[in-house]
Amino acid sequence: MNNNYFDYQSISQEDEGLDYANLKPCPHCKKPIPANATLCLYCGESVSFDGGGRAWIVWVAVFVLLTFITLILIY
Repeated sequence: MNNNYFDYQSISQEDEGLDYANLKPCPHCKKPIPANATLCLYCGESVSFDGGGRAWIVWVAVFVLLTFITLILIY
């Protein structure tokens, strides 16, 4: 018998330790997931609860575009 094997039958059930008071719904599938999750446990989609985080890119692009149009119209 080989001693270098994983004895899966000897593993006991352990508590997952989830804080059920700190769950939020997934924005995609609406199932409860931990508030600090970056990936949904159910649907596998990337999760972001911070409002997107990329809104500044849109504002910078709009500002650059408006500045460019203004400069073209002035000259």
